[in-house]
Amino acid sequence: MKFLKNVSEIESRIGYVFRDKGLLKQAFTRASFCNEANRYEKQPYQSNEVLEFFGDSILSATIVTSLIKTKTERYTHGIRSSLDEGDFSNIRSKLADKKNLSENVRRLGLQEYLIMGEGDAKMGIENERSVMEDLFESIIGAIYIDSNFDMSAVTASVERMLDLSVYLTRAKAPMQSYKNLLQEWCVDKSRRMPPPVYEKRAEKGPDHDKTYTCVCIVDGKKIGEGSGRSIKLAESAAAEMALKKLGVI
Repeated sequence: MKFLKNVSEIESRIGYVFRDKGLLKQAFTRASFCNEANRYEKQPYQSNEVLEFFGDSILSATIVTSLIKTKTERYTHGIRSSLDEGDFSNIRSKLADKKNLSENVRRLGLQEYLIMGEGDAKMGIENERSVMEDLFESIIGAIYIDSNFDMSAVTASVERMLDLSVYLTRAKAPMQSYKNLLQEWCVDKSRRMPPPVYEKRAEKGPDHDKTYTCVCIVDGKKIGEGSGRSIKLAESAAAEMALKKLGVI
């Protein structure tokens, strides 16, 4: 089997050596393979779906860990940073984006080692964005378990697989904000649409812990909605949704 012959190569690409190679193999095992193989197995295989669930939950915490390590410092009154809450939210959202995860799996060539059923293999399903994203999260879940829940091991692997340095080496506003990106898209000379409009629709919670909900209106149509702990973050979330609906990101 191609996977078994290339375990060391896979480990090199993800930056982690597994104690339990079975966990690594499971991270690459699709449900389609299990459905076909388990008809003949006394001890049925289990797919990577549960590992994917765990990895999805761990990924956000891992990215935040990297942000804390690289973009904050302790001082007399707690921590300080050159980035604000919106910058941190923007970086985390961009790094954990499904498109970004799948692109990095493709860059590393990890999808080539997926263990699939014959039907999936014939359709070349390993190159679908959602499949590669699932694989990324499954690997993270497997590392978390294999390392005995060692976040430093998971963080090191995520930093390698996602190349966080692209985002973390910039001191301020490491990427264009969703609001700016949407505005540029609207006013582009090929469209000449009016700039997007944001409206606050709701706020909940006590004064010290409010959550705001805003909508984004493009060309007179409500096209995005988002929530956040400030109006700025809620507008950013609404702009992000609008960009996704428009197919910009």
